[in-house]
Amino acid sequence: MEEQENIERIQTRLDMIRQESRALSYRIERMTEQRKDLTQEKNDLKDRLEAVSSIPTKELIEGVDEALANLSIRV
Repeated sequence: MEEQENIERIQTRLDMIRQESRALSYRIERMTEQRKDLTQEKNDLKDRLEAVSSIPTKELIEGVDEALANLSIRV
């Protein structure tokens, strides 16, 4: 009887470890996807920064002035 209880305890522990392993695998996969998305966003922002940096200062100022002129305050 005691031997059967030990076997059941060991099997239960194995099942718990397997479940935890599956959960960790899922989390790793999800985090890998999130990291890929963040890397893509970072690269996109770098590209935008590079594009904006290549615009002459006069055009940037005119663009800001135009944006401010069209700005409205919502209440």
